[in-house]
Amino acid sequence: MIRNHFKTAWRTLTRNRLYSFITLLGLIIGLSAFMVVCTVVTDDLSYDRQWSKGDRIFRVVSVDQMGEGVYQKSESSYTGMLTKLKSDFPEVETGARISTFNLRLKVNDTDAAGVNTFAIRTDSTIWEMLDLEILEGTPKTLIRGTRNIVVTESYRNKYFPKENPVGKTVYDVPSFTSESTPYLITGVIRDLPVNSVFRAEVLAVSRPSNEVIQPGGFRGYSQNYILLRKNADVQKLAENVNSWVKDFESSQYVTDYEFQPLKDIYLHSDFAAGQPVRGDSKNTWIFAGVAILLLLIACGNFVNLSSARAVYRLKEAGVRKILGADRGRIILQFLTESFLFFAIASVFSLIIYALALSPLENFVEHELAVTLFSDFRWIAAAGALIILLSLLTGIYPALIIAAFKTSHALKGSTGGAGKQNRVRKILVVGQFAISIVVLIGLMVVQMQVNYLDNKDLGFNKNDLLSIDFTAWEGKGQTFKNELLRQSSIESVSISNWIPSHGPASMSRKIKDPQNPNKTLQVYYINGDIDLGKTLGLRLEQGRLLDDSFGNDKLNTDAVMQMDSAEAMNAYLNQSTLVTAFGARAVGIENLDLPDRRVPTRPVGIVKDFHNESLRNPLQPTFISAETSADYGGMLIRVQPGYDREAGEAVQKLWRELYPDKHLEMNWVDDLLTKQYRTEGRLLSLFSFFSSLSMFLAALGIFGLVTQALAQRVKEIGIRKVLGAPVHSIVRLFSVDFLKLVIVAAGVASPLAWWLMNNWLSDFAYRISIHWGIFALAGGIALTVALLTISFQTIKA
Repeated sequence: MIRNHFKTAWRTLTRNRLYSFITLLGLIIGLSAFMVVCTVVTDDLSYDRQWSKGDRIFRVVSVDQMGEGVYQKSESSYTGMLTKLKSDFPEVETGARISTFNLRLKVNDTDAAGVNTFAIRTDSTIWEMLDLEILEGTPKTLIRGTRNIVVTESYRNKYFPKENPVGKTVYDVPSFTSESTPYLITGVIRDLPVNSVFRAEVLAVSRPSNEVIQPGGFRGYSQNYILLRKNADVQKLAENVNSWVKDFESSQYVTDYEFQPLKDIYLHSDFAAGQPVRGDSKNTWIFAGVAILLLLIACGNFVNLSSARAVYRLKEAGVRKILGADRGRIILQFLTESFLFFAIASVFSLIIYALALSPLENFVEHELAVTLFSDFRWIAAAGALIILLSLLTGIYPALIIAAFKTSHALKGSTGGAGKQNRVRKILVVGQFAISIVVLIGLMVVQMQVNYLDNKDLGFNKNDLLSIDFTAWEGKGQTFKNELLRQSSIESVSISNWIPSHGPASMSRKIKDPQNPNKTLQVYYINGDIDLGKTLGLRLEQGRLLDDSFGNDKLNTDAVMQMDSAEAMNAYLNQSTLVTAFGARAVGIENLDLPDRRVPTRPVGIVKDFHNESLRNPLQPTFISAETSADYGGMLIRVQPGYDREAGEAVQKLWRELYPDKHLEMNWVDDLLTKQYRTEGRLLSLFSFFSSLSMFLAALGIFGLVTQALAQRVKEIGIRKVLGAPVHSIVRLFSVDFLKLVIVAAGVASPLAWWLMNNWLSDFAYRISIHWGIFALAGGIALTVALLTISFQTIKA
């Protein structure tokens, strides 16, 4: 019997080719998009869940309270805190410093430029925390007198084919100093999982730090991870640690600590600017929602088209009933057809999915660890989902046909189909509502991205080159002077701050003069005397820093040799610039006067500029100059239209003065754009899925129009005989359907506003959602529906 059902289903599919093609196309698009987006979502949710001790690993997060309910988090904490946690808190079994960085390694003598290598800097205690499978060597035993590194299997196979690299010494191509650092390869490990924040090709392993935290003493920073003992209470540990810190610290501004679970780090690290491997939980759930909505549209289309096609199957159902088929067999026949449609669509969807994996990995910029093909269980789950969907979507059309009376079915009458029409109209409203929500999302994201790209940042980001932080080795001023001789270069500044590299050179907390219960985070940017000119800062009051004023430059090396009173006096007399927001926030009313709160002597107020991404609000910022800084980056203002010449001049001079150092040079505009890479990806996905959802919604209304025309084809003929023009007939059939789209727009608009307003809340600077966005989205949906309706009506 089942075999006959499949034969009949195949004949039905091949006999009605246009209907079958449209139905299959909608299913293929919906299923393919669903599988692709689900792969991204499941991969994001799989991060760092493979470690056997992962539930006991936590990152130490610093939390500074800036005011009532206002907190600032950092992924770094005092290095001495890790030593303290391991020695004095019994809940902590062990811990390690773990941070990622880029390393250029010369893997052979002929490769002078080196190979860019993604590395992890960590302690030897990492072997006790992570499941690292050793393939060669004895990397757990540290070799003294040299830096130890462990390479992954893929790295070995790529750069040391057919040989054992253990015992070899490789050298880095330095970017900070001119002296290469030797690294001894002590072992080879299995590749680290790609779905981990510890994604790297090599591990630079060293002894654990023995730095002890001292009240008021020097404190280094690092990313600290701890492994708790089994059954340890992390909340109780946090309470004990923060209680100890309050007793230990002498300062009124005490840093609290949180312990972030390892499995949460990838998706919940929006505060961690220095973490290169991270996702966005909000965007992940947006992707998941879009995937589900696309699947719902595709399934709704199938129901609509199947129901519309049921009009042509009534006589067939009537004959079957006369020949003895009961209601159950008729339902089974149509469920078989539904399953056949889904099975064929699934095959094509899997082919599209397989072809899309490589472009998808390029899009997300890393290998996907979790795909349908990575585990048989995912294929089994997909198969079960397909069967379930075929049953759920096929049962309604099957019940419609089985419910018609035999007499009505034989006559082809559709009497009593009002309920079915209402259900299909509800489905169309739902489909267009989803499409309009996605379309509004696309418009909002597009406008926000454009806003981020074009907003005045308070400094000129165009034609600005940056050289990453380096040791100038006494040649910094020479390098700067030689660059200024180039006609393609307008201005140069050695700076301890590069746009997009954090908010400033350093910061401190002061009491908020406008609210004693709050604190202000004050930022300090250090550079040379030409920093303001090179950035293109605009003066509002006072003057810019100038070489002719003796206190406009501070000799930091000399200050380091002073006692605390002399150093404070030097800082109080140092001339600085302050942003307009900073002047208001700190309460600076008169210029050229020392201010002990800061402490410095502001001589000029410049227009506010954004030293952080537009996700963050403005903060009080001071700009100071120092003499002959031997460490820092460089900003180079290029003459418009001379980008290539300036870049070549910088590279040539660098090779002359620093032949053994790697030059890390970038356009500041590109660095700033990379801050919003996540938003760019979201925009691309919204653009793609908006088109798909609108196309699928158009298919849904196509089903309703098809049914209506089948029922009223005689009416159309009579109207034409009586002289009705085509446009009047089109209008007659369009009004009812366009009402559905208007209802969909009314349903979608408040939902879209709530969703996108919530998404925009991540940005301190954002667009306003104007009513015109909703009107435009509704207009586009109405146009698509009208074109679909008109095409079918004119054809009839």
